[in-house]
Amino acid sequence: MNTLYLAAVCAVVPGLGRSKIHQLMQKFGSAKALFEASEEALLATGICEPKSVVQFIRKRNFDLPNKLDTFCKLQGVQLISIYDDAYPKSLREIHDPPLVLYVHGQLPNAPYCAGVVGSRDATHYGLKAANYFASGLAQEGIPIISGGAKGIDTAAHEAVLKAGGITVAVLGCGLDINYPAGNQRLFERIAERGAVISEYPPGTAPMAINFPARNRIIVGLSRAIVVAEAARKSGALITAHIAADEGREVYCVPGNIFDGSSVGCHDLIRQGAKLVDSVADILEDKAAWQIAMQNKIFQPSIFARVEEKATTSFEAKPLPATELGKKIIALLQQGPLSLEEITEQSGEAVPIISMELLELQLAGYIDVDRAQRYFRL
Repeated sequence: MNTLYLAAVCAVVPGLGRSKIHQLMQKFGSAKALFEASEEALLATGICEPKSVVQFIRKRNFDLPNKLDTFCKLQGVQLISIYDDAYPKSLREIHDPPLVLYVHGQLPNAPYCAGVVGSRDATHYGLKAANYFASGLAQEGIPIISGGAKGIDTAAHEAVLKAGGITVAVLGCGLDINYPAGNQRLFERIAERGAVISEYPPGTAPMAINFPARNRIIVGLSRAIVVAEAARKSGALITAHIAADEGREVYCVPGNIFDGSSVGCHDLIRQGAKLVDSVADILEDKAAWQIAMQNKIFQPSIFARVEEKATTSFEAKPLPATELGKKIIALLQQGPLSLEEITEQSGEAVPIISMELLELQLAGYIDVDRAQRYFRL
């Protein structure tokens, strides 16, 4: 397996689709053969939509593997594929694990890590809560995973470093992009004791669509997620719901009932997340988790999973006005799909699909579940 060629396949946007790459590699025998395959050979597999193949061929640059290799060597970045022994075991367990990871530093070799997440626009209370839990868990030898963003993420990373612990920042852009501005020195310090990682190739801008995908990696690296502070529309809620669907424990810090900064946390607690006000609460559950793992006893998520709506008994409703909208509705008749799956099967670019999905949501045709899969109403 040539990881550079697999990374090159993943880097070609919109690409052949992450969920189909393994099938394609089996057909062609290697990532190198897949990357270099002709348009005719790719179409002959019948695995990908013709439009996706055409776009892949058009955007493919045969020098890309060499460019990625040069970047990794110059920047001290390790490229890890899902087929490598160094790939984190817990990350392999999630529904949609990244096929490659760009790693600056060293990923922790620990069976139990905890994610600490929350609002970018954090209050003093939220920052204090993030500091308390991140520092306390780090002092117990638990690596802390977060997203490198402003607010709660930065507070968590800083607290771990101050405590002498190990932390990992998962970015929603290429490792060569300084985002958020001002955190470059923080990322350098993180890499000295832990790692800064991304599934995105160098040069990838921090687009909004990247961050929900980034959140699943935070979940995958963690056995528990602590939401230090979150308003109702905080991106941390996406992380919490993904964690619940992946069977991870979700803890929420209660907050001020008057300013709205913790409404999201309170909503999660009502839905079944565990209210936490001390590090000891998490350590007790960690001990129980270790016993369960030793005895191979697996507990369901603390959230009740959202029941997917039936796809066979839709109310009569006029189809969307656009051809793409009609196509998406037809795809969703077979069951819920992620953004990437819809993009792959429709053959359209991600920005176009994202806008159409938003229009369909606003018009009441579709909705999205906790795992960020779209389903027809």
